[in-house]
Amino acid sequence: MLHSGEKSVRVENLAQHKARDKIGRALSAARVVFCLLISLFLLSCSSMRPVVKIGLLAPFEGLHRESGYEALSAMRAALADYPLDEFEALPLALDTSADPAQARRAAAKLLRDGSVAAVIGPLQMRQVFAVADIMAASDVDWRPPTVPATAETARALVRAFILNMSGQNIVVAGLDSGWPLFSEEELSSDTGKTVTRIEGETAAAAADGVLWLGSAPEGAAFLGRLRLQSRTIPFWTTAIAGDPVFHSLLLERLDGTPPGPVYWGVAPGEIGNQFNEWAATHPDAAPTAFAVYHATRRTLQQISGDDVPSNVQEIAVFSVDREGTSELAEIVPVP
Repeated sequence: MLHSGEKSVRVENLAQHKARDKIGRALSAARVVFCLLISLFLLSCSSMRPVVKIGLLAPFEGLHRESGYEALSAMRAALADYPLDEFEALPLALDTSADPAQARRAAAKLLRDGSVAAVIGPLQMRQVFAVADIMAASDVDWRPPTVPATAETARALVRAFILNMSGQNIVVAGLDSGWPLFSEEELSSDTGKTVTRIEGETAAAAADGVLWLGSAPEGAAFLGRLRLQSRTIPFWTTAIAGDPVFHSLLLERLDGTPPGPVYWGVAPGEIGNQFNEWAATHPDAAPTAFAVYHATRRTLQQISGDDVPSNVQEIAVFSVDREGTSELAEIVPVP
């Protein structure tokens, strides 16, 4: 039994505990409200910039994956270098596996994302041809960085190649499914040279120059067989010679034999003079990586509403040494 005095003390203590609990809960609630108000204030003071995505179609699996990861690194560098004030830009890379069907699926998936403002790639002609109709039907800016996007630009590139090759007797080999069909008469008439389409390297041994329009693995095999017959015939091709796959397979084929004169060109665009600046600070990067960097930068300029340089039609021609290093040889206009 508690005496009346003890009861009074117990009741008073209980009341004090309840009062302290109420005060504690009130303080906690006040802190939450205060933090919320501060957060809202900070958000209102900072700009909520929209986010746009730049798609990249490149091989990240399979034989050509090295070129794909190099392209992604170049895109990230361009996004980091370009000053963006009104929006954020993020890369969204999807794998093509250097396969036309996979490239088509990847392109369709990119276009289903409404935040994708532009697509760069694919890097190989077969894949560009496979996605061309999908990209043309969309309102998304499309930039294949290393090969022509249309039949018209493809024809202009081939004519420019042949016109800048030395000699009069030129053979064209490995005509890829992504290129428009060319007749011998058409190419000869357009260039003033004798142009012959061939299938095997034997017919190329007596020519003044060879233009290869096929894939990197097939081109390395063709050139390896050609060098067994002639070590001096100039071998010209597209950006496939900037693909690490081309050089590694060619070395296997040559087995110590010098590759001879090898030249390749990047698709039309005003990147030639700017490449030397890029190479000075990126000595290990391939010209094809710079083409992706340049295409990304042009895309950001367009989205930002900045002045975009006029699209001067030029071909940057590179020579390839026996270590597989590409060096800018000359810049030629597209007629």
